[in-house]
Amino acid sequence: MTLDEVPWGSDLAATVAEFGDAEAVHDGTRAIGLAALAGRSARLALELRAAGVSPGQCVGLSLPNGIPAVWATNALRLAGAAEVGLNAGLTEAERRYCLDLTGTRLVVTSAAQAGAFRALGCATIVVEEVPEQPADPAALGPVPGAAWAKIGFTSGTTGRPKAIVTTHAARWLANVLQRAHLAPMPGPGSRVLLMTPFIHGAGLITHAFHDRGAGVVLLNGVDPDRALPLLREGAVDHLFAPPTVMAKLLGALEGERIPGLACIFCGTAPLLPALYAKARAVFGPVVRVTYGKSEIVNPITVLPPRALDEYYAAPEGKGVCVGWAGSGVEIQIRDETGTVLGADAVGEVHLRGRHMSCGHIDASGFQPLPADGFHATGDLGRIDARGRLHLVGRLADVVKSGGYKIHPDEIERELAGTAGTAAVAIVALPSDYWGEVIVAVAETDDPTWPDRARAALAGLARYKHPRAFVTLPDLPRNPQGKIMRRLIREAILARHRLIDGPRPVLEPI
Repeated sequence: MTLDEVPWGSDLAATVAEFGDAEAVHDGTRAIGLAALAGRSARLALELRAAGVSPGQCVGLSLPNGIPAVWATNALRLAGAAEVGLNAGLTEAERRYCLDLTGTRLVVTSAAQAGAFRALGCATIVVEEVPEQPADPAALGPVPGAAWAKIGFTSGTTGRPKAIVTTHAARWLANVLQRAHLAPMPGPGSRVLLMTPFIHGAGLITHAFHDRGAGVVLLNGVDPDRALPLLREGAVDHLFAPPTVMAKLLGALEGERIPGLACIFCGTAPLLPALYAKARAVFGPVVRVTYGKSEIVNPITVLPPRALDEYYAAPEGKGVCVGWAGSGVEIQIRDETGTVLGADAVGEVHLRGRHMSCGHIDASGFQPLPADGFHATGDLGRIDARGRLHLVGRLADVVKSGGYKIHPDEIERELAGTAGTAAVAIVALPSDYWGEVIVAVAETDDPTWPDRARAALAGLARYKHPRAFVTLPDLPRNPQGKIMRRLIREAILARHRLIDGPRPVLEPI
């Protein structure tokens, strides 16, 4: 086998032959075994092929966390389709944009959501209607490695979401590399607790665990009432907890000690020292940090528990350490001219790897990677003398809040005109709980502006809504007249303090 072809079907069949009796997924209420999961996946894959789906064809997937989400995403791989992940929290306008950008006209979804997609002109396959009769994954032949396999959405510097394209060969490699960085290696009887959207990082971990006969507990959202008993009773030995999830759990576990976790996977946003100290007090030194982006599948870098504990005992230098490059990943720090910088020099992080995306789709069509194969991340960072990457900031002021990546321009466009001709800007304030908290600022003294602003945001997903609305007499600008977000942030913090937590409040000093 070469990467010209990816044998998803025979791979899954081999895993079932070795671990078929193992529990694959528990949703908090019921469970499904690995053999049954594979059979459901193969059945849906055959349905997709019968519907005329060809290798690389874009097929939408919109399902909440649960058992069907797992066998459905497996099915899209087996069928050779390009999975277009559609977050269940998207508005109608955002769904339409994603579907039109990728040319997606078939969506695998639930009965509850099917009508909304049909209203947008899409055909649907409803998971509740897929026959339960299992099929053999080995009956599904290999798929072309160069065919598109996964489409994820992010925000570019213009603020319009881009569709990031990953091939089947890259997706297969990413799965192998994800598994290679698991330590200790999970096996039968091991379980990881997942609560974040399956179409993002939770899905990567699921596939890696299944490959070794381990299981996942997949909850539909971060629900301490359901998660905490699992942790306290030792029902799971791994946990995926980005900083937002970790902060929510730790708020309910303060003063407790929860032994027995082999590893807590953490990423999506910088882990602040104060939050790590709380996590260590409850769980011990078991946190692993990784750096990931839509354009190159996690892990880009890894800071394993022992090294992470050493770093947080005495953080040094600019930024937050996210560890050493993962297998197959090249990292360069470049200045504005493209010159590669040396140790500890701060510049834009550039990445290259065989498991990264092949390009992206924007309003102009498909845009392949640059000729040198490197992706310019927009993140500022440095590599220290020990070869570890430290993230210092973001070139384009992309906000990471609650595990989501949000571009200020997208929100500002919706707010344009809400303050008349006055300028409106979006900035982010650091938050232990959310990673960052979004704040909308208007250059006005009109006390009714916040009401109009909130109404104007109805077309955006809730996670993109600002947590506070502030007015300032003047917004700082540079000599060219460009609004300076950094100076706006400083002006806000000079007048207000953030009361952090699940419902953050900005109150005057």
